Amino acid sequence: MSIKKFSYSEFESTPQFWEFQPSEFSQVNLIVGQNSTGKSRLINVISSFCNVLNGHQTKAYVSGTYNVELLLEEKTYELCLEFSNGVVKKETLEVDGERLLTRHEDGSGSIKYEKENKNIEFQVHTNAIVIQQRQDDLQHPFITAISRWARGAQVLRFGSSFGQDRLVGLMSLEQEIAQQDFSFDYGDITSVYSKGFTKFGEPLDKAIIRDMAELGYELIDVGSTDLRNHLPGLKMPEPMIGMFVQEKDRNALLPQTQMSQGMFRALALVIYINIAVFSQKKTLMLIDDIGEGLDYERSTNLLTLLMNHAQSADLQLAMTSNDRFVMNSVPLEYWCLLRRKGSTVKAYNIHNSKQAFADFKFMGLSNFDFFTSNTFE
Repeated sequence: MSIKKFSYSEFESTPQFWEFQPSEFSQVNLIVGQNSTGKSRLINVISSFCNVLNGHQTKAYVSGTYNVELLLEEKTYELCLEFSNGVVKKETLEVDGERLLTRHEDGSGSIKYEKENKNIEFQVHTNAIVIQQRQDDLQHPFITAISRWARGAQVLRFGSSFGQDRLVGLMSLEQEIAQQDFSFDYGDITSVYSKGFTKFGEPLDKAIIRDMAELGYELIDVGSTDLRNHLPGLKMPEPMIGMFVQEKDRNALLPQTQMSQGMFRALALVIYINIAVFSQKKTLMLIDDIGEGLDYERSTNLLTLLMNHAQSADLQLAMTSNDRFVMNSVPLEYWCLLRRKGSTVKAYNIHNSKQAFADFKFMGLSNFDFFTSNTFE
């Protein structure tokens, strides 16, 4: 597991106030709720928290208070980050109950130095984020541990195109592959796949083909290549690299731009999930609108595939949906049912409403009926 508990609020005491009340998370989480309840917003808020930890967000937010408990390598990390008007008002970190970082609104604070085994005071600018400035495996391994986890967290908008019409120039792709850290930017499927294949080779392709077969796509090959050779209308001076598959009943390669939208979305997600599994790193995958654009059978099979991978690998899933078929395919114990009253969102799940979830199972109704009920009104 990665996130164990999470809460967030912003713009307190103003008309823009919004709050997600404290909630526990599981290895697999299906976030459901009526339109405008806050499903996608919650995904965005969790992503913004990760962006602070991984250094993508270098400035303090205008407003926002995060209280998060992470479970990493059997250690419990409790973080509090509070921003207001572009200033860091509070920044604390405890590991297994021991306070290792304390920072105040004026930029003063203290942090533990492992080699000296003591806390040492510091003074930083009021808009500086200490966690980003203390990437030191020797002195602050607890900082690098949470930053490394945050770098692996990814947001996937399943209702988007996943960059289906986006090809990559060969020189640009070679430069990305040459990077030694093999960090995966999930905005470009071709780059993600190519970097993954460089590191993991044929076993990655075999895993992709196997999982695509589980979704009803029978393939004999998958890869990336210069699509100028397969798209006669593509007139470019340099090689343009894109994804392709070869279906079992076809001789020609099928370029990504000619795949059905559903097939390409499935392929992209299968590539992402397998690279996460092969990397063997604790990963948080946030998937908005899971199953969008897929038929019932493939959507159901995709959910089964994701849940199986999450249970067998060090992978935490947080998926949003208000689709009937998706809800009926995911066991209630994985549900996170959102209810909003005004600007406050509360999540109901097996952790805080165990009896209500257990009672419903004996009623013989579908999961979707639980969604439409007024159990938590």
